[in-house]
Amino acid sequence: MQRFSTHNHTEMSNFRLLDCINKLPNLIERGKEIGLAGMAITDHETIAQSIRVCKLQKENPDFKIAIGNEIYLTDTRDKGQRYYHYLLVAKDKEGHKQLRRLSSRAWLCSYWDRGMERVPTLKEELYAVVKENPGHLIATSACIGGELGSSILELTNARTIGNVKAETAAYNQIVDFIRWNKDLFGTDFYLEIAPAASKDQIIVNKMINKLSTLFGNIPIVIGDDSHYLRKEDRYIHKAYLNSKGGERETDLFYEYSYLQDENDIRKNLEPSEIDVDKCFDNSMEMFDKIEVYDLLHSQTIPSVPVKNYSIEQDFYPNTIINRDLDIRYSYPELSKMICSNNIYDRYWANECLQNLVNKNLYKKEYLDELEEEARVKRVIGEKLGTNMFKYPITLKYYIDMMWECGSLVGAGRGSSCAALNHYLLGITQLDPIEWNLPFFRYMNDERVELGDIDIDICPSKKGTIVKEIKKERGGRFNPEIDQLSRDNLGCTLIATYGTEGTKSAILTACRGYRHIEYPDGIDNDEAQYIASLVPSERGFLWSIDEVVNGNPEKGRKPVDLFIKEVNEYPGLLDIIKGIEGLINKRSSHASGVILFDEDPYEFGCFMKTPKGEVITQYDLHDCEAAGLTKYDFLVTEVQDKLAQAIKFLQEDGCIEKDMTLREVYNKYFHPNVLPLDRQDIWDAIRDGKIINVFQFDSEVGSQAAKKIKPQTILELSDANGLMRLMTSEQGAETPMEKYIRFKNNIKLWYNEMDRYGLTKKEQKTLEPYFLSSYGVPPSQEQLMTMLMDKDICDFSLKEANAARKIVGKKQMNKIPELHQQILDKAKSNGLGQYVWDCGVGPQMGYSFSTIHALAYSFIGYQTAYIATEWNPIYWDAACLVVNSGSLEEDDIEYDEDGIPIKRKEVGTDYGKIAKALGEIIGAGIKVSLVDINKSDYGFKPDVENNQILFGMKALGYVGQDIVDKIKENRPYESLKDFMSRCYLNKTAMINLIKGGAFDELERPWAKQLNVSPRILAMVYYLSVVSEPKKRLTLQNFNGLIEKGLIPQELDFQRRIFKFNKYLKAHKERDFYVIADKGAADFYTNYFSLDDLSIINGNGYIEQKLWDKIYSSNMDSARDYLKSHQQEMLKAYNTLLFKEQWDKYATGNISSWEMESLCFYYHDHELKNINTQKYGIKNFFTLSSNPEVDYFFKRNGKQIPIYKLCRIAGTVIGKNDTRHSVTLLTIDGVVNVKFTRDYYAMFNRQLSEKDDQGVKKVKEKGWFTRGIKLLVTGYRKDDTFISKRYQSTGGHQLYKITDIEGRNINITSERYGVENE
Repeated sequence: MQRFSTHNHTEMSNFRLLDCINKLPNLIERGKEIGLAGMAITDHETIAQSIRVCKLQKENPDFKIAIGNEIYLTDTRDKGQRYYHYLLVAKDKEGHKQLRRLSSRAWLCSYWDRGMERVPTLKEELYAVVKENPGHLIATSACIGGELGSSILELTNARTIGNVKAETAAYNQIVDFIRWNKDLFGTDFYLEIAPAASKDQIIVNKMINKLSTLFGNIPIVIGDDSHYLRKEDRYIHKAYLNSKGGERETDLFYEYSYLQDENDIRKNLEPSEIDVDKCFDNSMEMFDKIEVYDLLHSQTIPSVPVKNYSIEQDFYPNTIINRDLDIRYSYPELSKMICSNNIYDRYWANECLQNLVNKNLYKKEYLDELEEEARVKRVIGEKLGTNMFKYPITLKYYIDMMWECGSLVGAGRGSSCAALNHYLLGITQLDPIEWNLPFFRYMNDERVELGDIDIDICPSKKGTIVKEIKKERGGRFNPEIDQLSRDNLGCTLIATYGTEGTKSAILTACRGYRHIEYPDGIDNDEAQYIASLVPSERGFLWSIDEVVNGNPEKGRKPVDLFIKEVNEYPGLLDIIKGIEGLINKRSSHASGVILFDEDPYEFGCFMKTPKGEVITQYDLHDCEAAGLTKYDFLVTEVQDKLAQAIKFLQEDGCIEKDMTLREVYNKYFHPNVLPLDRQDIWDAIRDGKIINVFQFDSEVGSQAAKKIKPQTILELSDANGLMRLMTSEQGAETPMEKYIRFKNNIKLWYNEMDRYGLTKKEQKTLEPYFLSSYGVPPSQEQLMTMLMDKDICDFSLKEANAARKIVGKKQMNKIPELHQQILDKAKSNGLGQYVWDCGVGPQMGYSFSTIHALAYSFIGYQTAYIATEWNPIYWDAACLVVNSGSLEEDDIEYDEDGIPIKRKEVGTDYGKIAKALGEIIGAGIKVSLVDINKSDYGFKPDVENNQILFGMKALGYVGQDIVDKIKENRPYESLKDFMSRCYLNKTAMINLIKGGAFDELERPWAKQLNVSPRILAMVYYLSVVSEPKKRLTLQNFNGLIEKGLIPQELDFQRRIFKFNKYLKAHKERDFYVIADKGAADFYTNYFSLDDLSIINGNGYIEQKLWDKIYSSNMDSARDYLKSHQQEMLKAYNTLLFKEQWDKYATGNISSWEMESLCFYYHDHELKNINTQKYGIKNFFTLSSNPEVDYFFKRNGKQIPIYKLCRIAGTVIGKNDTRHSVTLLTIDGVVNVKFTRDYYAMFNRQLSEKDDQGVKKVKEKGWFTRGIKLLVTGYRKDDTFISKRYQSTGGHQLYKITDIEGRNINITSERYGVENE
């Protein structure tokens, strides 16, 4: 029989809780396979699959796919309640909009209850939406977790135990629920049963069958409630659910939750005595009610207020006399726009033309370009059915707002810099005519899409910017839009869906894996180890299939060690494969936002990230397919660094204080005003004298600058691209090396062309594409324009763009065809081969856009300029502030008047701080200690002393409130003065002292005593907080006992004191009770039995009587304390102090600094060790090219064996993806690279379960911050490569466990392995 499946889940149901392993296309195919007429997709509180459903519907016109939502329906949003499941299915487009409104409302009102985010829909909200426009939604009572199913089970249980009151309540709830639904939905309400043979489900199914008749034959439908496709997939689904937290009752709840065929349904419903045929018919009735509708829509551009230029106005500058420059006669596109009825057309044309005048660019070549851009925009707009001119206008409007919010906006990004109109509107900052940037790379007649404009803003200001735009746009919503939507939906982040990537799938599968030998899953340490064996290339992990089977096309071989490890666990690999790629979480796009017009629900629906950010339910592609338009607000730390440096400069009066950020930028840093001919700046870039030069701050970037020695912005741009190009053969000359060679002698390039047999004419033809980059074109634009040249290959724009994609993405299957195409179309064989080898070849696998490279090179030059024009300490301090994470904004709540009422402080990332400090100090920049009278919340420049003043936020347990308190009571004269006026908790004080905050205050006193001011401050503070006693009495006797200070002559008093404590703990009314043998023996041996009463075997002594006995026996102790008061007092207080010292102040000043400051201000802990004895070298004096010891032959090749040495240092950071560790050596910061397997071996944390089954860490990974290492290897460029040969003595890696004078204690073995 035909059936419509009404209740099905996909991976989107995993947004809040791991729930389902169905992927939508597979689910549809399975439905068709078992003969369904169609199905409804009803994920848990999301309709995120809607657009994908519409696309699949077009591909499957004979299989109806409905869109629904399994919501949580409640009466209130009270915590602690039950959240009942409830099913809604849209009948048509209007029904879907109602789903969007309801689902969005639920998410906007979400809250946390019992450890889970709750997103209920209130009955009153559902009632209001449906009654406002009825007839567009179908509802069912949902699964056993619905209100009806739950009430039926409560009714049954109440009857079983004879609880009449509970039975009546459950009965009334059932009646009220059904009546409410019949009133709201009428014939569009269905009762749902499940094809399951569990005890509870049979009870529910039978009762629903009766209720259907009692309430006028309400139709019953069968809900598969599918969470996996086939019965045999159950063990994968079970493992997936087990992986989250505690054990899930998967057998009970999910045994039948797969997409069942007709035979399974009939079999599983037999015990429920259901008319299956009738249920099938009912499902087809629902099927007939549901329309096939399309949610796909052409993209719409959000509107902004603009100046309404007059239609009659002709734009013709008075200063222009040449008729050829008159818009009316020579530029029809611009002329039409000036007189257009569309306000945005007129605005675009008038603003662009006026800015040509303002910039003294009202010239033919600029007008020609603007005319062409107008034409292309009009053509593409007509094809897309939208106004292309609105897109940059809207962005211009909000760029103005971004500057007002205190953010820099970068010079440009990507191909959008090639558009003259973007430059004239102030969106980008490079003149594309001056820099010869081709507009076709951004937009052309063949590229029918909006064309993104990406902008870079300050990361620290993004939250403020989004909040302001949200407020501004929400204020322009239609009057009927509720206030909650106005407050949240004007500007929303775009959703991204996290997936179970390769490593994630492995870890998840290991957690959920169940086997007789692993009843609790595979140990996390082992799982982490297996996951660490997955290789990565260019930051992308291999897939499981590639790890297991390899990928010959990409040159990837199976990873034998991974296969060996995973096969130790039967069935694990199948679980990993079944989980890999599943959507398992929701998050926000790194940069994409959607700006909504008058009705946010016209195309949008919304949810929240786990952090509470409002995002779309659709991801980027689905948003665009639904008719929404993305704007990219990218964040780059360099913008924060520039803004912070400008702030420092203004605070010190180096730059005008009364200027806005935008005014400062335009005067000093805009690409149009930068002094590009400053030799001192080019020298600084070349020599690596400036830290964090944008795009050139990596190891590869710094090497490129050193080797290429750029002298112009175009050469810097070339370097930006060349450093990313690799050679196709190991050991061959890289494109960058070739560029340097040709740059030093351009004749070599001409010689190369001669060797290919190129004529002088052909060489002349190639010059426009090769000569500017010394015969090595690194950019996509050079590649395309070269191929499009009619005298070279005469490619069309479409062909050239296709070639760019094939080369850039290294599409191996298309490369031979492209090679032949170039040879066939080239004007000669030699020309074609040269273009392929020397023009196309170097870009194979990766190529950079010269438009993007140039814009980013300008930003790089800005960073070098600010560090050269002014004292570099300003730039250095700004870099440290940003790199350490000190600029991250706190989450502040405000009242209606804008007054802050609540601050949620951003946590401090000490690993990030340690790494940033290590890099700064490694660059030779001085960072001060904390100064209690000078230090601020964050790092700041101290120009007078040419150093960076340490920021107190970087100290542990010193937050904003403490810093505010410290600053409020300044200045302080001494530590004693500070303690009397600024009381802080002990942890904060200890960190301040260890960080040197009081060194300057205590220096005079310390000098008199000839001790370190830090030691003196710590001694003073601990001597106070240890609460030394002024006098010892019997009240201190217990403390004296614990500290071993009771002499032998008072041993009896010690024993009687402890016996007295025992009695105090065993008191009944006015008597002490002696209840155990040890206490009874002590009393019998030393005291009279006449004073003791025996009741039920226990001794009882009157309290008053014993107190007299005890007091008299302790007289000798009192006398001793009086006669030995001073010596006992001194010993006692000394021990009190020592306890505090051992708890808080072990180690030395250097270790204190690493602990509190994350760097060594004083000597490195390893400074005085015997470097010669341990073979330790200064990394920075080693040759950047490894020294070859000797060669040996293997397979006919000469294999170099390098000379090895050792370096030693403290771990301050690590990179799990790159398998590298950052070490702070005594000579500076060094990056140490390990092989993947070796890194995994020593990075893993080792744990064991104790006798009680509690897992305890036995050894942290060796790459944890603060651990000191001794590493064997060699230097290559700016990296130390960890290496050991069979002939090498000793081990590749040691952990330094202790330092004794000039010697160190080391181990090469992990926990559990016997040390050497």
